[in-house]
Amino acid sequence: MREDKLYNISGSTTTITFSVVAACLLSLVAYFFYEPQVSGTEGLLSFLFNRIHTEHIRIIINLGAILISSLLLLWINNIYTIVRAHSSLPLLFFLLLECSNPELTSELRIGNILVPVILLSIALLYSTYQNIRPQNQAFTFSLLITAGFLFWTPLIFFLPIFWIGLYQTRALNSKTFFASIIGIITVIWLFYGGHFIWNYPLSFDKIFKTAGTIHWLHDEGEFSQLLYLLPTIAIGFIAGISSLYKHYSDKICTRVYNEFINVLSVCTTIFIGLNISEFYNFLPFLNVYVAIQASHLFNNITNKVMVYLFYTIIFIYLLFYLWILLQDLVSGVI
Repeated sequence: MREDKLYNISGSTTTITFSVVAACLLSLVAYFFYEPQVSGTEGLLSFLFNRIHTEHIRIIINLGAILISSLLLLWINNIYTIVRAHSSLPLLFFLLLECSNPELTSELRIGNILVPVILLSIALLYSTYQNIRPQNQAFTFSLLITAGFLFWTPLIFFLPIFWIGLYQTRALNSKTFFASIIGIITVIWLFYGGHFIWNYPLSFDKIFKTAGTIHWLHDEGEFSQLLYLLPTIAIGFIAGISSLYKHYSDKICTRVYNEFINVLSVCTTIFIGLNISEFYNFLPFLNVYVAIQASHLFNNITNKVMVYLFYTIIFIYLLFYLWILLQDLVSGVI
């Protein structure tokens, strides 16, 4: 009975409406009671985001990007059935992971803005599976990721992972790789040409220095960030291992799609560990991947333990939300 109830939740449009409304309410409460860490972004065109000084506009853009990402996630799953069936669980888990952390909703985060770029790139990559002409998709996702790199330098680290994804979808060959390189060159060429027209600043030395910087944990605030990350990593790890055990119960295409998500999840966790100063920009990407992994894990519930685990995860993240809010309020009073 409980299993049927969870199945009804995952397949209900009411779940989508409730999740979006709850996300907006959590974001609204965080806006009034939480003081986020304000930080700039590093990228060739990052000055465009850094010039948005009006707080209301920054938060509206940020929340809009989160909602767009959640709908894109739902759309991608419904097309490619990443979690074996049409389900609202990817949207539910993504909004839970995003909006339970006030730092991600109370300030404009470049990671939230660029998540739709990665989601569109994932959709393009998935469409290369059993495609006789995957060069167009390889060109387009490389163009999208490189365009995002102009606004946030670390985004370029995801591009080699997408080449691994091409290998997983059996679409990697000299033609697709060359098309990908052409996509990169196209963006750089257009950017460099635009410099002569609009005379915006070029700072390649600073960008390459930023991209190669490793920033280890060194203060108490960053350790508390890592503490918040542990449940997300644990969910991704458990879901990833579970997908390996249930490997042969999925369609071949579903296996390929989830294997790529597992690689993205692991690599993003490594990126965060190597550059903890970009924690809140990398975190939205990890939230997307873990949301997909968790949805695949819970979409076909077979026992009560998993049902209890589902509700426990929601409870834990809501507790984290309250803990972060109270911690900020107490520190503000002191």
